[in-house]
Amino acid sequence: MEKENIILVLFLMIGITCYAQVGINTEDPQATLDINGNLRIRTVEKCSGLPCTDSILVKTNGGYIQSISKAQLAISNNVSFVSGTGSGSTILANVIIISDWRRIQFDKEIIDENNDFDVITNTFTAPKDGIYKVYVQSKTSSLISAGDFGVGIFVQRGMNAPELVAEENYVNVSVLGISVSPPTRSTQILLALNFGDKIIFGVKSILSVDLLSETSSFFTINQVK
Repeated sequence: MEKENIILVLFLMIGITCYAQVGINTEDPQATLDINGNLRIRTVEKCSGLPCTDSILVKTNGGYIQSISKAQLAISNNVSFVSGTGSGSTILANVIIISDWRRIQFDKEIIDENNDFDVITNTFTAPKDGIYKVYVQSKTSSLISAGDFGVGIFVQRGMNAPELVAEENYVNVSVLGISVSPPTRSTQILLALNFGDKIIFGVKSILSVDLLSETSSFFTINQVK
């Protein structure tokens, strides 16, 4: 090899080493290959190890192309749908949320594919940021004429105390000893929740737990965005 050719090869090798990032239609590449424009790929290598159906290419917010599995994509697109019921003498816990409010216990889940509701603590935890539609209903057959009865939705953000965000609550009324108030209380709200925020349901009553032993409750949580 001639001396001039050796010098040219060394120069090119040094250039490749120094300029490891290549830009097309950009003078300031931010990746090994930075294309400022459309990208068309005529052929793609076959997947190795896993079937091609198990992974796809996606564009990230920074403009990078990244391979993720179909399972990861399904999880990222999952929205939360939860519903449950509670009935009988276990409906109310002795845990006081705030003054006169007791936590509702739900002993049966109807829908909860992503396990967002904990039946031990009776708490829903938001799996990701989003808009959630929340509904709760409670019905009792043990109201007395002076009983103050209500149902509420609480949100706990981080380490803060639970905050009452929606309620239906009023004093039971009787005429000539006969109750004329509806036995059902319900409320709903549209909430913006962040990842990790918690939803708790409560019943308000000046009555004892024993007097409300015939209470039944129902709730739904739908992530709408």
